[in-house]
Amino acid sequence: MAMIWRPTYHRRIAQLIDASTTAACFVLAYFFWNKFRSVTGISAPIEIAWDSLWKIIGFSIVWVIIFTRQNAYSYQRFTSLKKEIVIVAKTVFFGVFIFFAAHFLFRFGYIPRSYMVIFGGVNFIALSLEKTILFYATKIIRRKRKNKTKILVVGTGTRAKNFIETIEKHLSWGLEIIGLLTGDPAKVGMDFHGRKVLGSNHDIETILHENRVDEVIICVSTKRFDQIREILEICEREGVQVRLNSDFFGKLAKKVRVDHIYGLPIISFITTPDNEWALAIKRLMDIFISGFLLIVLSPLFLIIALLIKITSRGPVFYQWDVIGLNKKPFRSWKFRTMIPSADQMKVNLEAMNIMKGPVFKMERDPRVTNVGKFLRKYSLDELPQLWSVLKGDMSLVGPRPVFPQELHGYESWHRRKLSVKPGITCLWQISGRHKVNDFDEWVRLDFEYIDNWSLWLDIKILFKTIVAVLKGGGL
Repeated sequence: MAMIWRPTYHRRIAQLIDASTTAACFVLAYFFWNKFRSVTGISAPIEIAWDSLWKIIGFSIVWVIIFTRQNAYSYQRFTSLKKEIVIVAKTVFFGVFIFFAAHFLFRFGYIPRSYMVIFGGVNFIALSLEKTILFYATKIIRRKRKNKTKILVVGTGTRAKNFIETIEKHLSWGLEIIGLLTGDPAKVGMDFHGRKVLGSNHDIETILHENRVDEVIICVSTKRFDQIREILEICEREGVQVRLNSDFFGKLAKKVRVDHIYGLPIISFITTPDNEWALAIKRLMDIFISGFLLIVLSPLFLIIALLIKITSRGPVFYQWDVIGLNKKPFRSWKFRTMIPSADQMKVNLEAMNIMKGPVFKMERDPRVTNVGKFLRKYSLDELPQLWSVLKGDMSLVGPRPVFPQELHGYESWHRRKLSVKPGITCLWQISGRHKVNDFDEWVRLDFEYIDNWSLWLDIKILFKTIVAVLKGGGL
């Protein structure tokens, strides 16, 4: 349930507590690190300057911004402690990453990596402890019937019944249903799943005046939308928050956004990731990681190039022209793993394609060289694509790029995978590509990635990719 039931001043208090905890962790981590340094002698002392205070305050605000971007201050009535801890872990990870990036760009002075590791651990423990204390404290307060939000439910159908049952299962959310409204006058005064029907929809103004109502929850089907227009208008006039539990949007989109453009209400169906802040971080991760790997792995590139050149005729790199984001064509490269005439031979091998759909896949492909088999087993042939990631044509994580000839065989629903930037690895690759022989299943895995995308999902995929590569499972 993604509703927001939290007063602004509560959010501000929570943000202040998180910022104060993080600021204290910078100082506490210094004392732990200094003790560690004096015992191990691994580093020179850190010089503390007056501007350190402003840096601590600044980065504590960054931590709050990261929490805010994850909606950490929006739905505490409905979150679990486990989810709170996961948000803390993500915040610490991205916060430390931003700190390292800022240190690299602005040169804050000497800051040992060992200090940042200790700070990350201290920060995670402290914030987790803080969230645990607040979580149980608020549960105790709400069980004592304090900090309650009083709800008026509109509707006496299945949706209203499901809403009431959900609230009853989660008393710690602190929601209290004072009664219901109905579109059927015959039900007025009756009990509906333990809640009294206070009146018909036309009685809402009187009920709002006679009762304390914090919010109105409309639980009706779109077929009865004509009956609730009056409710929406009255609640707006009375200044009462209205929330809608409806099947209006169905499965059209994962996210819906309402914008007001020159006074016109515009509803947008969001089918792709649109969090600009998170996408910017994703791009920074692509730049830093691909750039770092291109430099560090350059000796390996040279060794692979020599092996390819010595063992078979043809170029070192296989150049492929593919289609990326929004059907934009681009050129990328892999280490060549097949004989030079592989593309011409493919026509004669189509009958041996084991993949159902427009993609070609073949077991024991005779076109693959001996060195190519090794490179494919450990996904070393994919490494030159890091250059495409650095350029911005690809991302580290995303659906596989599409060959132009494959696109002609796509069904309409397949094409949504072109709405995000392609990547070197994704859910399909870490799921074991040798087990997926149906292109539709492959596309569904890509859609699962698109619909559930987050920076945290990218990080998990990258770690699982490393495991898959080390096992020799290929990508």
